[in-house]
Amino acid sequence: MERPQTEREATRNLQTYLRQLSYHDPGITPPPIDGIFGNATRQALCEFQRQSGLPVTGIATLDTWNALYEAYRVSLAENAMPSRVAVFPATPKNYCLSLGCRHFSVSVLQYMLRELQHDVGDGIPIEISGTFDDATEQAVKEFQRCCDGLDCNGTVDCKTWDAIVLRYNALVERPPKE
Repeated sequence: MERPQTEREATRNLQTYLRQLSYHDPGITPPPIDGIFGNATRQALCEFQRQSGLPVTGIATLDTWNALYEAYRVSLAENAMPSRVAVFPATPKNYCLSLGCRHFSVSVLQYMLRELQHDVGDGIPIEISGTFDDATEQAVKEFQRCCDGLDCNGTVDCKTWDAIVLRYNALVERPPKE
């Protein structure tokens, strides 16, 4: 049987819901998540009640709880990070992509390397073929030369893959230049 929430746990949940909403709604002041129903929590709750057309009491009635939880659930769904796809094989241990490999992950590697060419290397043309060819090996070596701690051997182990993904993500997450 489930044990009932304490008042502190319930307050912490309320604060968590309000904090999530405040990330995407400047009309809700972010409350602390400390389990204490203080002025900042009351203010955030009143702001939520006002926006939701509920009586502005600063008290978490059942109607307020239900509306708050639903808004929280919707906010999580609408603002969730995209699901990730693991394309680099995790098994067998010490797996690596190298000359001659044919795999979907090679296509992804080739795409990322092509996108990174302006930041790294001399721009050897890379065809996205899914086959780890000489041009792919050269592009990998060029990338490895630019990164501390990577062996410059032209093969893609987990450490090299992670470095490429990290650099690629930094590239695509940059705000556009005006």
